[in-house]
Amino acid sequence: MVKLHRRVRWRWVILLAVLALLPVAVVNFLWRREAYSAVQNVEVLGVNPPRARLYSRVEIDVNVTGYIGNQFDPEDVNVTAFITDPEGKVLALPAFYYQDYRRMLLGNTERLEPVGQPRWKVRFTPVKAGRYEFYVEAVSKGSSKRTPVYSFEVEPSGLPGFVRVSGRDSRYLEFENGSSNFFVGLDVCWSGSRGTYDYDEWFRAMAESGVNLVRIWMAPWRFGIEWKRLGRYDLEEAWRLDYVLDLADRYGIYVILCLMNHGQLSTQVNPQWNENPYNKARGGPLSKPEDFWTSEEARELFKKRLRYIVARWGYSTSLLAWELWNEADLTDNYMSVRENVARWHAEMAAYLKRLDPYKRMVTTSFANPNLDPLVWQLSEIDFITVHKYGPEGFQDVAGTLYDIVRRAWERYRKPVLVTEFGVDWRWEGLTDRPLYYLDREGVGLHDGLWATVMAGSPATAMSWWWDNYIHPYNLYYHFKAVADFLKGIDPAASSFKRLETELMLPTDLSGEEVSDAVVYPSLGWARPLESFFEVKLDGTVEGDASQIPSFIQGASHPDLRNNPTFRVTFPRGGRVVVHVNSVSRAGAVLAVYVDGVLAKRVELPDRDGKYDAFAREYDTDVVLEVPQGVHEIRLDNLGVDWYTIDYVRFEGAALKKAKVRVYGLTNGTLALAWVKNPDASWWKIVRNESIEPARDVAIKLIGLADGEYKVEIWDTWKGSVKRSWLTRTVNGALEVNLEEIVYDLAIKVVKAS
Repeated sequence: MVKLHRRVRWRWVILLAVLALLPVAVVNFLWRREAYSAVQNVEVLGVNPPRARLYSRVEIDVNVTGYIGNQFDPEDVNVTAFITDPEGKVLALPAFYYQDYRRMLLGNTERLEPVGQPRWKVRFTPVKAGRYEFYVEAVSKGSSKRTPVYSFEVEPSGLPGFVRVSGRDSRYLEFENGSSNFFVGLDVCWSGSRGTYDYDEWFRAMAESGVNLVRIWMAPWRFGIEWKRLGRYDLEEAWRLDYVLDLADRYGIYVILCLMNHGQLSTQVNPQWNENPYNKARGGPLSKPEDFWTSEEARELFKKRLRYIVARWGYSTSLLAWELWNEADLTDNYMSVRENVARWHAEMAAYLKRLDPYKRMVTTSFANPNLDPLVWQLSEIDFITVHKYGPEGFQDVAGTLYDIVRRAWERYRKPVLVTEFGVDWRWEGLTDRPLYYLDREGVGLHDGLWATVMAGSPATAMSWWWDNYIHPYNLYYHFKAVADFLKGIDPAASSFKRLETELMLPTDLSGEEVSDAVVYPSLGWARPLESFFEVKLDGTVEGDASQIPSFIQGASHPDLRNNPTFRVTFPRGGRVVVHVNSVSRAGAVLAVYVDGVLAKRVELPDRDGKYDAFAREYDTDVVLEVPQGVHEIRLDNLGVDWYTIDYVRFEGAALKKAKVRVYGLTNGTLALAWVKNPDASWWKIVRNESIEPARDVAIKLIGLADGEYKVEIWDTWKGSVKRSWLTRTVNGALEVNLEEIVYDLAIKVVKAS
């Protein structure tokens, strides 16, 4: 034991007593400002590989000795590699502090064991072939040391490089070598107790199924590096992310890396604010969550974290984009600080682009698919993301996502990716049995994948519920089918436009069988921007169907009230069926007007004492007869507060032969079409309702150049061609006859060489 002089011992006692009386925040601040000393030496331990390939990783191991300080704070010690490329351009790349680990699975839990001593690393991806030279410099409090100059060679390769927004067609993404493909995606944001072993299993299944895009969070419970202590990064979680990104690279999977999740700044939604090290109560600089957006100290701390993140993972060509936030609108008091949030995004996105030598794309996300134009219009944000969940307003997954993607593109002229979706946002515990468990075949998943690529998205919609639904239900075949259909197509080079189609109907409709047109609401708690819609004889809706509300508002919310009117043709008369789900605790009065005249009035008193809009409190139909002809049907509420609807069914208002939806793309010599029977919805599946197949459907595909074409009819569940034939266009169009469509099918039309 080392003995201390009595006077020294008493000084320590006094110091500890003083520290005990200080606030936690002050102690943490003092603790963070550790002692330091000058760097004594810096040396390069190795370059791996010594002869690299274009667009592949080069890793430089560095040892720095002599300093004492915070290895994660460049103000304490700053280690930088200065790399000169074959054209003489010098690139300054920060090094990062690193600890190697060995993983093991004990029971069902991953454990990491340190291997060797910590060291510094520099990671670099060459974008030019030839000879590179570099040296490493370490600076600490004014003193510096540098290594001799080293060199390595880079050979050409067939690797495509980093992913960018296409300069040829800004709806799509392309690689640096000019090629492009559709991305087939799935969320796998974190793992369970098995840690990286989960990703071994998931990525293997994904790669076999054509999945080439995933989304991962740097969450406090997995992959997050700054949660235990401000300014000190978790090297175990960083190693896990290393492993997963390496694994993704081996499997050809690209990653959207989300840096922050909403709960970190929330006291209400998945709240984690009380555990957040930025919280003043935990020694951080912030009194309340929303101060994060404006606090100078918080911004500087976050920028240091970004510097480490880019230094460690910026090299990866498999890292498709940085996502600054998951669902930023779920952070505390978002609507009152929207402008601050937008300014923060502009600043941090610009800073990331300055840090990142490869100028990787930057995005963010919101829970509300209508938010937030203040952020999406920023030039620093490269593409739009959409999150959309049911059950409310999402019974028609295909139509809803198709409309959202197209309208977002038209508004912002940036690529639009649906990076989260699901038929039910709830998990077990919030509800007895989430509805996705009842959609065992994955109809909702299936429809989202196909609808989004046909809307002009560069990627399929990315499903949530990966570990409790997609993987255990083995629904990967849906991804494989759409991947096989899209294989070999270069969307950025294709000059796609919306495929114009026409359903071939007889001129005399008197003998045609009629069916039902069903309208599913898409809008949640918001004021509809439109209120007039026309229901066509093919069952489609003219107007922005995404503005059909689930909530039919009464007098209490005049700011939200813009209840819908439908113009509907009934060839032989029919019925209007409004399916009521639930009502507010204040009750409501359903009213249906036909051509301006009140035709139905139903009192809807509260039954369950809940504010749950989708508790199936009523779960009942309100029905009225409608005579033959064209009528305007207005749905209203004469009561105090809201009621919610699941759908409006117009019985006898659609022709059986016409009741399909056709979504597609064409460039004049290639056409891709997805033909969907709207009756085959996930909503009907989970309610055990019968599905009426569409039969004897004739579709004209318009806008094709004259010539001979190969037509393929695809089974969208198996990913295989059911039949094919050669035919010629007539006046720039092809007619395709389909005998029966139970769920859906796809058509690929290619001009014969």
